Amino acid sequence: MTLGSDVVETIVRVLSPYVGETMARSATAAQCQKLGIDGARMTPEAAETLIARLGSGLNIFIGRERSARVVDELRRVVAQADGGK
Repeated sequence: MTLGSDVVETIVRVLSPYVGETMARSATAAQCQKLGIDGARMTPEAAETLIARLGSGLNIFIGRERSARVVDELRRVVAQADGGK
């Protein structure tokens, strides 16, 4: 099963208030490329891998506690995109 291509846009939207839209978009695209993830045809497993990787990077910018909250939010919105599974 693949998630819709809007998952990348959703991730960028959630990250933007913390690091800015340009950084959110660049980081998401770079991590997709490094992980070999096709953003247009992302599996739920690939989305989780991407979220975990982005969360690690967020620690530097916003701290561990806030990063953990953002990662939880990312997981929630991606799960909603996956039909709430």
